[in-house]
Amino acid sequence: MPQELLQPDQFLERLETTFSDPSSSGAIWLNHKRYDREDANEDDVTMEDGEDGPEFQVLIRCTTGSGSKFSSRIPATRLPEFHARYGSLLKASMAPHMRKRDRKREKIRAEAAAKKKRDAYVDVEISAAGKRGKGRRQRMRKVAAQRKKEAEREKIELRESGQTKTAA
Repeated sequence: MPQELLQPDQFLERLETTFSDPSSSGAIWLNHKRYDREDANEDDVTMEDGEDGPEFQVLIRCTTGSGSKFSSRIPATRLPEFHARYGSLLKASMAPHMRKRDRKREKIRAEAAAKKKRDAYVDVEISAAGKRGKGRRQRMRKVAAQRKKEAEREKIELRESGQTKTAA
């Protein structure tokens, strides 16, 4: 399908109909980039008085999952006005489709991580046992569990010290 080049106002109207059209359900890709073609004519690149270099236009392109493509070139002087309208259109169109975060699951995960951290700082009670038999095996399991907790503490402390270094 050929790509259509629209005026900025027409582009926003067409984008709004694309978002609201139930038959166009599916993916919609929006691309922004600086328009600076080598073979651009005088109208594409404008010079401002007192500026060091040219002001380039912005190319914005919409591609739908069904294959339709349309785009627009926005002059640098009209960009703030265009982005204000474009942003409000995106907010209005995306709000009904956004899912609410599952905070309950996040809370459960955070509580489990906090419990694991607390448990890492509780030492295992190791009792004195004999040299042979069931008591020795139990003691050796407790010693191994204590070593594992100490290794976990070191990991936690390294992680926390790494976070404080990056935050500082």
